[in-house]
Amino acid sequence: MTRIAALLVVAFALPACGADKPSAYARENAALLARVPVYPGATAPKTTAGTSSNTEFGARDWTLPANASPDAVIDWYIGKLQAHGWKVGGKSFDTIRATRGNASLSVGVRKRTLEVVANSRGA
Repeated sequence: MTRIAALLVVAFALPACGADKPSAYARENAALLARVPVYPGATAPKTTAGTSSNTEFGARDWTLPANASPDAVIDWYIGKLQAHGWKVGGKSFDTIRATRGNASLSVGVRKRTLEVVANSRGA
């Protein structure tokens, strides 16, 4: 009887293994976020994932230093991203959008929060 119970546990547990694994798309977004340069002094990163229609994205928020101005942060990102081959679009409301190949990034500053949204497969 114990052997049957153990087999049942294994039979039900194995299909569940990996069910919570992120999709390949989500893993690509996480890898893209990991390569984004971090503004000097930014702390406490928080990463989230989301889906909109058939598009997945990853987002990471940091807390900026108290003396960081939105313009200085955005200008820093423009220089860093362009140096790494990203094409940076216009700046609007302390936010920029950058593309490289099929990948896209949105970098925005709201008060002391820096948010980077990554989509490894474009928008």
